[in-house]
Amino acid sequence: MSLEQNLREMERGREAYWLRYPATSPVKLRWRALAVRHSFHVLPGESILDLGAGSGLWTRHLAAVLRGEALITAAVFNRDLWETAAREPLPNTSFVHVTDIGRDLPAESFDYVVGTAILCHDAYGLNLRHIHRLLKPGGQILFFEANFWNPQVMLKGAVRALRRRLGYPSCQVGMRKYRLMHMTSHHGFTHVETIPYDIVHPMLPRSLIRFVQSIAFVFEHAPLVRELCGTLYIWARKPAALPSPRPRPSLARHPELFGSTSVVVPAHNEEMNILPLVESLHQLYGDYLHEIIIVNDNSTDRTAEVTREVSRRYPAVRLVDRTPPNGVGLALRDGCAAATGRYILTMDCDFVQILPELRDLFDAVAAGRDGAIGSRFSHESVMINYPFFKTLCNRAFHLLVKLLLVRRVHDISNNLKLYRADIFKDLVIEERHFAANAELGLKPLLAGYDIQEVPISWINRTVEMGSSSFRIVRVAQNYAGTLLRAALSSRRAGGRARGTKGGVGSRRGP
Repeated sequence: MSLEQNLREMERGREAYWLRYPATSPVKLRWRALAVRHSFHVLPGESILDLGAGSGLWTRHLAAVLRGEALITAAVFNRDLWETAAREPLPNTSFVHVTDIGRDLPAESFDYVVGTAILCHDAYGLNLRHIHRLLKPGGQILFFEANFWNPQVMLKGAVRALRRRLGYPSCQVGMRKYRLMHMTSHHGFTHVETIPYDIVHPMLPRSLIRFVQSIAFVFEHAPLVRELCGTLYIWARKPAALPSPRPRPSLARHPELFGSTSVVVPAHNEEMNILPLVESLHQLYGDYLHEIIIVNDNSTDRTAEVTREVSRRYPAVRLVDRTPPNGVGLALRDGCAAATGRYILTMDCDFVQILPELRDLFDAVAAGRDGAIGSRFSHESVMINYPFFKTLCNRAFHLLVKLLLVRRVHDISNNLKLYRADIFKDLVIEERHFAANAELGLKPLLAGYDIQEVPISWINRTVEMGSSSFRIVRVAQNYAGTLLRAALSSRRAGGRARGTKGGVGSRRGP
């Protein structure tokens, strides 16, 4: 069977699969579209090839989560499906009928190539070679494909009669992650990751999806159990001799927020991250910036000197040089005290890769919210390969928060918060170290402020970014102390913060 025959069969089989589960398919397809957005941090004007788009079931979700700003080419291999898809106009999206992938799509034309259940067939090596040709140098791929070790996938692969009865393509195979890594590298890709992903079964009643997903965060990162996930998340990059600069359009779209925001960044031994962070903040959100405050938390490297050098190029950059003792909580306290903007955005130095996602925080406050928190564990967040023990501890902490204090929270302990400045300045930060992040998430909720959680992704620190000083064993008792003090304070103030007051999404005005 030729590659094109495989692609037509895979596309038709995938189409039938998603239509078979109308209750859960839209949810799972949206999750995968969000994974594309958060994994690539797609910027307006970048180009995406959706390979095997069929009738556009997934393409619609891609266009929606990317705000219609990315340039999507949806390649369809079956003419009847292409005719169906082409009837529904989507912003900046073109559906093209492809009969020969080597001839009909131009080489080195796409920043990203994506697909779902379109790569897992017996000619996927040849498919990877064509995908490599289609990518621009430095471009990336992201596919979601059947995991060989999932029991259902194994059963379908072993029992041909079952496969035929269910209408699965005869060329479909389950993918083994190490073999796939080898094949992807063989065809010229680098930084290959193949990660088990998505343990939520499509036959699950839609009413239970959110509950099961909350538990699935743990199982999808648990050793051994994660290997049984139904899907493999496959990410890789095409190398480039000289990295092409990404477009840096301004993402500041709310004039009422222009000049409003003080960015407070605790920095301990972050000399390599200061300049990239400041440059990206100015390029993407320059109109919003009132100042960028780098809090040098007793660094032993050149963090202070680099900040002073950067401030000569960017006058809005200010240095707060702390004296011992050091600690994230103390750095946040001093940075917020020095801030003079109407809003304060707190973040870590190594968040430069996720800066495009800050749009959602600014959208929340522009809509009238008192503040917004970047949540790694919301129902639309993307958590790939997060350390299992940290996942377990985070979920245990937030379960206690829900039981004792605030029901509707997902992740308030991340240092990515945008609040009105008076909220930060009225808070007494008691924790000296990392638990201050949870304290700054809890206290505004318990005070009744209208705080919205917005989904973000988790990005692991690379070698170039340095290493994190966060150690769970050291800080666990501090988080427990924060929770205990908040619970006692809440009871003294008149009971638990339930329902609307104190919950995420409450409606207290300024």
